[in-house]
Amino acid sequence: MNQIQKIYLSNFLTGIVFWYGIEKLFMQSIGITPVGIGIASASLTIFLVVFNIPAGILADRWSRKGMLLVSAVVLAISSFILGSSDSLSVYILGFLFYGIYLVSTDGTYQAITYDSLHERGKSQEYSRIQGRAFGLFLVGAGIGNTAGGFLAGHLGYRAVFYISIVSCFLNFLTILTIKEPKFHKEQSSANIADQLGEASKVIIKMRVLRTLTIILSLLAITELFKLEFGQLYMLRYFNTPQIIGLLWAIYAFAMAFGSFISHRLHNKLHTLIVLTLVPFMIMSFVDSWISIVLFMIQAIAASALIIQIETQIQNATKSSVRASVLSVVMTAGRVMAIPASFILGWLFRDYNALVAVRFVGAVCVLILLLWLYASRETLQTQTDT
Repeated sequence: MNQIQKIYLSNFLTGIVFWYGIEKLFMQSIGITPVGIGIASASLTIFLVVFNIPAGILADRWSRKGMLLVSAVVLAISSFILGSSDSLSVYILGFLFYGIYLVSTDGTYQAITYDSLHERGKSQEYSRIQGRAFGLFLVGAGIGNTAGGFLAGHLGYRAVFYISIVSCFLNFLTILTIKEPKFHKEQSSANIADQLGEASKVIIKMRVLRTLTIILSLLAITELFKLEFGQLYMLRYFNTPQIIGLLWAIYAFAMAFGSFISHRLHNKLHTLIVLTLVPFMIMSFVDSWISIVLFMIQAIAASALIIQIETQIQNATKSSVRASVLSVVMTAGRVMAIPASFILGWLFRDYNALVAVRFVGAVCVLILLLWLYASRETLQTQTDT
């Protein structure tokens, strides 16, 4: 296999985590309430806020391949601890190891893909290649979700966590065969403070990148709802692990589809923004299983939108700070997700899933208004010049 094919395989294998599709059902089975889920999510998010930027800088200055190897190991450790949990405190410990996995991969897969293409003079193909890579990750997640629901029904929830360790081991072996690109090593000479400062300046100076960073930060609340509370929302209409696992698989496949087609939508940001926001607005007033269809439509649009935002970031930054810039952007979103975790947990516990969706719908209205204002400002600037 060539370098890109190995990156494809690694993305696919890191997505095969069998417990994603039944995680919240397992948490409820050991007595963790929606508020507890919110606390666990907030704990993870705080960890990511603190360590995501340093991890991105470490990937730029040390080794992207090394960070990916670390990610495979800690995901296996996390799966074991989570599967062995019998209380919220132990589950949070497992979540913190999962946080190490996330900060080790955030921006790293994207950066190693871009630099691998750059070394071959094919960086213009990044949007298409990264769309495929992330799509394969989601296909792996979809397979894991489908199998996880049925495995949980036959073997129990805990076994699903332990089986996930196998795919982590296979991914570790795959990453060992990936070649570390030399492109970013040749450019990385600044100290960490200067590197972080340069990454922040890139975002501040560019009007479009500034706008997209703000929007992506607010979109983190919608992503939080889907990832951390989506299964609880689906439980309003369906209540077996097999069905929830299948729905979570469909969700992963929907995101994969959005990733696969994202490169064809590089000039359709307006359309993607609308299709990402409007479904949640409609879901705020639709209390039936039909809203699950809207949930999937939103997943397709959001996946394509995120790929396009990442592509603009890649094109706007040089290799030496590429992972750092992505880490800064992701951290901004996670800061927004911390209070949202508590709010959503409280709404699910004291009210219901529909009220929680209405909170997310209100955030979507705010994002849409910000986008309309930013678009108008950009158009006015172009007219004046």
